[in-house]
Amino acid sequence: MPEVIELPENHLFNVFNLLLLENKHRLVKQLKECYEPNVHGHKTWASSFLLMDYFQTHRIIKRSTQAIELGCGWGAAAIYCAKNGARSVTGLDIDENVFPYMDVQAALNSVEIKKMKKSYDKLTGKQLSEFNLIMGADICFWDDLSKMLGKMIKRALNNGVKRIVLADPGRSPFYDLADHCDNFANVTLSEWYVCDPEYYEGFILDITPKSVSKKN
Repeated sequence: MPEVIELPENHLFNVFNLLLLENKHRLVKQLKECYEPNVHGHKTWASSFLLMDYFQTHRIIKRSTQAIELGCGWGAAAIYCAKNGARSVTGLDIDENVFPYMDVQAALNSVEIKKMKKSYDKLTGKQLSEFNLIMGADICFWDDLSKMLGKMIKRALNNGVKRIVLADPGRSPFYDLADHCDNFANVTLSEWYVCDPEYYEGFILDITPKSVSKKN
């Protein structure tokens, strides 16, 4: 019989041993009075759960992991990495109004996430070289974003990043990104699904440099 986890109050949910906020939670309502996200950062997107499950299945997060979540929003995937022993985790988003939500969720899980306000196409080679894992969920939904991500991924690999893992429901710009990256990197595109907190399905794009094989 599965363990029943008693939550401390209403409008929280537990997934992958994390406590996350629902939109009806009292803290979210309070935050919205001062911070209104304006670039799709108004909830935890389902692709974050695909990332968590993929990381857990392949045991990707290690004590040496220095990760950055692109378009982090409320930072669920970043919090998962920090909770599972990553050395350091940064949440990057162009919208600074998402960071208070990420901070609250990080505090609920007793972890700390660094913050960086920037568009991911503006990340320099030097900044990218500080990370060995780049991740993102639901961040490739326009053709322009596919092109921007492709350039950033190539720059990241050229500056020593060892792995890039992105999750998406399966939009056509995401497939275009996979095709583009296949020209200069090892690319694996996998169908993936999770059953918790609900049933979600989508795709995982796992990218490494041509000279590096994936070791889990």
